[in-house]
Amino acid sequence: MDDLTRLSEQVAMLAPIVAAYVGVAKEFRMPSRYNHLLSLAVAALFVLVPEPVQQTLTTISVIGLTASGVYHFTKKRDKLVIEDSSSDDGTFLSKGAGKP
Repeated sequence: MDDLTRLSEQVAMLAPIVAAYVGVAKEFRMPSRYNHLLSLAVAALFVLVPEPVQQTLTTISVIGLTASGVYHFTKKRDKLVIEDSSSDDGTFLSKGAGKP
């Protein structure tokens, strides 16, 4: 039973990491038909390596993917809509857009 619990915890931690790597591949315009293959390859890499290497890869992945996610959020924040202070109805305009 302990093995099943440990496996469930590993899957719960690994699935978002694999999904994030597929997301990174999409950013590099990898054809979507390879997404499933990449998912399997990344999962196999994490599962088949020795446990100390697996822990190191997990740590590197979490730190690196989190940092890049924060970077993308920060980078895109400049493109988010901003509130038009002259509007009484609370409408929003895109940054740099003229008034309607």
